[in-house]
Amino acid sequence: MIDYNKSVTTLGDMVRRRTNNFDLLRLCAALVVLISHSFALTGKSPGTWNSLFMGYEPGSLAVSAFFAISGFLIAGSLERRTYSEYWQARALRIVPALAVTSFLSALILGPCFTALPLGEYFQNPGTYRYLTNSIPYQTAYVLPGVFMDVTYPQTVNGSLWTIPIEAFCYVALAAIFFVGRRTFSLVVPVLVLISAFFVWLFFYGPIAPIRFFGTTEMLPTLRFGLMFLLGTFLWVFKDIVPFKGGVAAACLVILLIGSRFGYTNLALFIALPYLLMYLAYRRPFFVDGIRKLGDLSYGTYLFAFPIQQALVSITNKAINGWWLAITASVISMGLAWLSWHYIEKPAMSFKKKYAAPVAMEKIA
Repeated sequence: MIDYNKSVTTLGDMVRRRTNNFDLLRLCAALVVLISHSFALTGKSPGTWNSLFMGYEPGSLAVSAFFAISGFLIAGSLERRTYSEYWQARALRIVPALAVTSFLSALILGPCFTALPLGEYFQNPGTYRYLTNSIPYQTAYVLPGVFMDVTYPQTVNGSLWTIPIEAFCYVALAAIFFVGRRTFSLVVPVLVLISAFFVWLFFYGPIAPIRFFGTTEMLPTLRFGLMFLLGTFLWVFKDIVPFKGGVAAACLVILLIGSRFGYTNLALFIALPYLLMYLAYRRPFFVDGIRKLGDLSYGTYLFAFPIQQALVSITNKAINGWWLAITASVISMGLAWLSWHYIEKPAMSFKKKYAAPVAMEKIA
């Protein structure tokens, strides 16, 4: 319960209300990624779409939101569980839907859209290499002969690049928690270290690409890892961080200034995580409806890109960006509903065999 006698309401007070908009925010972020991809995959101009985001690239902004929210929620999940329970929870949340997406793409979508004879397609090692996407460590984008005639060729699911980074963040956060003897005392030093590295890059220029985790390069891993840790920072200090509309307004001003003067990345790191927490807890909206519908964000994110590529191929690249976005949204969210109710939610129920249910378990 919130202590209304306190002079300042904190983020921790809002967390203890146990109602929030995280599922809705994540679904909106998934749809922003989907819409942004629709223009890239059709080669059409986004028109006024980009202007809605204050000069920020919409897809990158949405992915940053995913990582900030994840860092906040996963920290709570780790704090409440043993390490064994934590790894079970993370694996059961991320792997089943990812595996289903990978197998459906390789064994159903691929044969329908490959330019190769089916015998040659199934004999090609690349078909089975794609199935390794089920393990969130490396990413294969190509299926033999698939999507050769589209605007963005030879990429079956371009959204998968973030999944290994998410998995790396799970591993890194657990390591920080372990070395800190089941505390997050090392979060701030790690944040400072990564931030100092980006300051160094700002003054001394780019470095050669380095593979950091599977097939993922170091710089995007550190960039989104930093956003993840900023979410964790807010969880760690939730009982100190004030929950105020004025702070949220200041964050919005920082984003506007960052866009105006070309410091978008810096502004995102400073302002986005808090603004997301404020939107999540200030006025929970449509909570019961979202709960009944299910958490469709992950499934929508996973299924959207191959559906979009298929629609572009079927229409011989004639479909425009908005029609692609609308059609792919309907299909992707339909598949995401099936995925949540028949794959993700049943898989997550296995956690109950190993740990007692907790009040906030669903959001992690």
